[in-house]
Amino acid sequence: MNRTPTVRLVAGREIAERLQSRLTRVMTAVTTVLVVALIVIPTLVRSSSAPTVVGLIGPSAQAIGPALQATAKVADVKIRVVDIADDDAARSMVKNGSVDVAVSIGAHSAVAEVQQTLSPTIGALLQATIDRAHQRQALTDAGVPLSKILAALEPVPLSTAALEPPPVNQAARSVAALAAGLLLYISLGLYGGAVASGVAQEKTSRTAEVLLAAVRPRQLLSGKVLGIGVCALAQLGIAVVAGLIANAVVKGAVISSTVWVLLPSILLWFLLGFALYSFAFAAVGSMVARQEEVQFVSLPVAMPLVGGFLLVYLTIAEPSAWWIRLLSFVPPFAPALMPARIALGHVSAWEIVLDVLLMAASIYGMERLAARVYSAAIVRGGARLGWRTALRLRGE
Repeated sequence: MNRTPTVRLVAGREIAERLQSRLTRVMTAVTTVLVVALIVIPTLVRSSSAPTVVGLIGPSAQAIGPALQATAKVADVKIRVVDIADDDAARSMVKNGSVDVAVSIGAHSAVAEVQQTLSPTIGALLQATIDRAHQRQALTDAGVPLSKILAALEPVPLSTAALEPPPVNQAARSVAALAAGLLLYISLGLYGGAVASGVAQEKTSRTAEVLLAAVRPRQLLSGKVLGIGVCALAQLGIAVVAGLIANAVVKGAVISSTVWVLLPSILLWFLLGFALYSFAFAAVGSMVARQEEVQFVSLPVAMPLVGGFLLVYLTIAEPSAWWIRLLSFVPPFAPALMPARIALGHVSAWEIVLDVLLMAASIYGMERLAARVYSAAIVRGGARLGWRTALRLRGE
């Protein structure tokens, strides 16, 4: 039987089973909701912060109301201005919390009444507005034409020319690097574990013996990995698209243009990492005697995933370090480190090409090794096999 159609057939069976599984639908929904919540909730929290209520006492203070609101808008400070008739009413409103600060303006002074302390931001805002109003009034009293007063009080545009500008959006790049590493760590561990559990379930239920009557072990292994990989990629794509849509709707964090380079990178290294790790997880899944042993046997395979994610933090701290560059070419660490380095902008094109070639060679070697272990262990009963025993066995 031709291998490619057989692998496609096995993959189609795996996809159909996953799509019919309630657990798959629940995991997709939960993952999507979590991604959307991580974007929407911080935006809602920021937008729900109550504005500072500024009470203006009497006509003199109330006259600066429009200027105060205009200055606050320029400074991106949320305030709400209310008019207060007299000092007694102002003190009462400050005490009961309906007003955060009450301002009165005299001939040569101004007073801001607060319950405890005045925010430095609000203080600076009030000071700038009152100073500007005082200057305008003084110039008007001196007989200076209004047109000249307005021209004199017009803010002077200030631009910044940095001699050594920092990298563009460095904070955003660091967040993107950490998010990429975390996403790949979780997704590879989750879906790799699904491969191990699926293989173990077929072995312990003796389903694999029935399937091997029609297909070869290597075809069954490759089809299972391909089928679960397609489902995993679809789930990951749904979550990412939902996150981008949610960010656009709530107008959350400004997404840098580098995201359109980072997303394909995450996709590429997810596919490469999944292929590498899923074959290893499939091998350990075929070695167990009971379904409950999967988690324990999978630990040696999962540990490099944990190490790769932890190294992402060091990559963010020292992205140009030679040892970070070297470790990003080590296949078990590459799926987490290389997208993080791409997000930080510290990767050359030749490094990406070289890393992809190294990953492809590692996947080929892992597939052959996993197929050898799988074909020998999947139909073998008895106690759980160790790696040394499994590698000594000869498959079909």
